[in-house]
Amino acid sequence: MSSGAKMFLFFLCATVFNLLLMAVFIIAFVALILVIPGVAQNQTATMALGFVGFLAAIVLTFLVYGWVMKKVTVKLELEKHIPQLFKNKKR
Repeated sequence: MSSGAKMFLFFLCATVFNLLLMAVFIIAFVALILVIPGVAQNQTATMALGFVGFLAAIVLTFLVYGWVMKKVTVKLELEKHIPQLFKNKKR
C-alpha cells in the first residue's frame, strides 16, 4: 500500500472516530440535561445547559482525540509508516 493511501486511511479513520466521539459526548450531555429534575419544563435553562453541554462536548472531544492520537502514533509507529505527517521539528 502506498504512503498516500495509508495517509488517506488514517485521516478517514481519525475523522470517523472524531465524529463518533463528539456524537457520544453530545448524547451523554443531552441525557444528563434531561435527567436533571425540573429542567425539562424550563426552556431557558434547557437551552443554556444545552449550549454549555455542546461546548463541553467540543472541548472533551478535542482532549480525548489528542490523547488517543498520541497513544496510536506510538503504538502503530505512524512516524515510520506515514512520514509526511511528522516533519522534522526545527530546533
